[in-house]
Amino acid sequence: MKHLLFLALLGALLAGCADTPLKEASIEDRALVSSSQVDGGAALPDKAAGDASAGKSVPATTSGLANDNISSKTIPAGVETRGVDMQSPEAKPLDGAGQTAAATEDRPGSGATDHADGLKYQQQPVLDPKDPQSPLAERRLFFEYDSSVIRDEYRTLLELHAQYLKQEQAAKLILQGHADERGSREYNLALGQRRAESVYRALNLLGVADAQMEAVSLGEEKPLVEGHDESAWSQNRRTELLYQGE
Repeated sequence: MKHLLFLALLGALLAGCADTPLKEASIEDRALVSSSQVDGGAALPDKAAGDASAGKSVPATTSGLANDNISSKTIPAGVETRGVDMQSPEAKPLDGAGQTAAATEDRPGSGATDHADGLKYQQQPVLDPKDPQSPLAERRLFFEYDSSVIRDEYRTLLELHAQYLKQEQAAKLILQGHADERGSREYNLALGQRRAESVYRALNLLGVADAQMEAVSLGEEKPLVEGHDESAWSQNRRTELLYQGE
């Protein structure tokens, strides 16, 4: 009887020892299967697939990442994860930005060189009323018959004289108005005065001080050209700009 009881206990102990490695082996097998499915890109389990289809986030295994400090990360469903390349820490411009910068550099008309070419040096005219090569050597403005209106062609001339007078505050200008021989003496004196004052106002609007100018009329008394036809009369209808001391 004692031998039978001993054999029963020994059989129970042996059976218990045999069950333990089988259970541990089954757990290890499941772990290996789970790891091979994740690393090989196999489908998620049914529960994870259900979460992904519902738009939820599922835990991703980090065994394939290079950084061992990361244990787990939650990623959206359907997002592919890749390893991080740490070889080049410097930020690189996007292709679009690089192409835009290259296009800007290659575009004609851009850059400091083109800007410098656009600012070509232009020699300024010499503003000296005593220099015969200076634009200030031109001193006469001609008018139409019985008119004191300044022609548009004299705009640049008046601007140059005004520039000189503003630079040389001591310079003074005498404006002499003239008329042709037609009409009475009194009428031609008044017409010559209007022509002189017309130039006076134009220079004043360009910034010339009143103290630097004086408008006078000589009427028909000092013709530029002697004659009794239109060619002579057209030269006598004028205003002359005379600088003080001339």
